[in-house]
Amino acid sequence: MIQINIAGLMEAVQKASPFTMPEMNDGTSYLHNKVYTRLANDEPVRLSDLDFSAFEQGDIQTLTRLYADVFERNNQQANSIAGTLRNAAPICKAAAYI
Repeated sequence: MIQINIAGLMEAVQKASPFTMPEMNDGTSYLHNKVYTRLANDEPVRLSDLDFSAFEQGDIQTLTRLYADVFERNNQQANSIAGTLRNAAPICKAAAYI
């Protein structure tokens, strides 16, 4: 059985540094905002809406690496922590009176 120190967990969460987006050049940032973010939010992405002169082939490869190295890894870690917490069984403790 997993035991979780709630106070310790809350303290660790409060001390954790917030996620910051990695620096991206203009082309990679354009792809992230106009394609990746919209797809991640289940929004449509139309090829006719894209400005193909705003990015280059290298920007696509950079976004692919960012996805694999940063976004997907962080998502997997967050899902792992959430899954562990979901599977922790609550324990009722009887109050002790002295």
